Amino acid sequence: MSDLNTSAQADEVQAATKTTLRPVRSRLGQWIMLVLLALVAGVSVFLWYQHQAIKKLNSELLEQTQAIEIKRKALEAKVAEDLAAQDKQVQGDVTELTQRLDSTTSKVLALTNMSHDDWKLAEVDFLLRMANQRILMEHEATNSLALAQSANSVLAEMQNADLFPARKKLTEEIEALKLASKVDREGIYLQLLAITQQIENIPLIEPLFEEDEEAIAAMEQGEEPTSTTLWQRVKNMGKHVWHKLSIYVRVRDQGRRVDAILPPEDQMYLKQNLRLMLEQAQIGLLREEQHVYQASLDKAQSWIRDYYPLNDQAQIVLNDLDQLKKNNVQQPLPDFSGSAALVKEYLRQKDRLAFSRHGGN
Repeated sequence: MSDLNTSAQADEVQAATKTTLRPVRSRLGQWIMLVLLALVAGVSVFLWYQHQAIKKLNSELLEQTQAIEIKRKALEAKVAEDLAAQDKQVQGDVTELTQRLDSTTSKVLALTNMSHDDWKLAEVDFLLRMANQRILMEHEATNSLALAQSANSVLAEMQNADLFPARKKLTEEIEALKLASKVDREGIYLQLLAITQQIENIPLIEPLFEEDEEAIAAMEQGEEPTSTTLWQRVKNMGKHVWHKLSIYVRVRDQGRRVDAILPPEDQMYLKQNLRLMLEQAQIGLLREEQHVYQASLDKAQSWIRDYYPLNDQAQIVLNDLDQLKKNNVQQPLPDFSGSAALVKEYLRQKDRLAFSRHGGN
């Protein structure tokens, strides 16, 4: 009986133990499952964020790649444009060098094959260029005509029928230069220079009376001719007294308003300005500037009329200036550009012919 009771108690204990362990195991499993779920969720979130970062990085890399590609294409286009420009420039330089080489070659060939007529043509070309320079730069007709006539003489010596148009044109230009109106530039310049030098000697007011200077000088020295009558003595005495008074008082009816006489300082400036104005007219004469020449003379005349109203000597200067104003200082001179162009064209044709012959050989 005791053994049975003991085994029954053992069974009850085991049953109670099993009943106690079941809830404990079920709770532990639940916690383990929660931990596993949390780990899975954390890993999932981490992997999602990593995926988004990788996606964003790929997008940035794609944009940078596109930008680099655009810059590369622009750089390639610029390099291609620069290369094309350089190539064009190089081709232009090569063409220019080729032309220079051809020209130098033709000149060398022309020099090596130059005859006596070629040297004469070169002399004609030089003479015509010098004649044109004298006309265009110096406005000088005499020396230009002499140079052109020398060139015409050289052409006459050559007796070349191909140069007939050039010689015909040169003859026409020589005759036109001979018939051109001439300006006595040196004479006008010297006349203006003489007037300029006389400005200082023109008084603002001329002497008002014309007395017998010898009689007045004799009276001032106390010497009178013994043959003079009483009336002549009284008359000479009156002249002497009037001469003394005229130094202090001067009366003249001009028929118009006369301005006051300038003070000495202003008179000096007036004469200096008159000289400068006449010198300006000389410059206009030498430069063939008609408006400057006319304006300068007009201004000088205006000043003389305004500030020399009581002087007949100034009227002489005004008349001289009126005569000078009638001169035309612009001298139209024909040049020798036509004949010079024909001679140059003939020389170029000879050079081309010599070059073509050399190339044919």
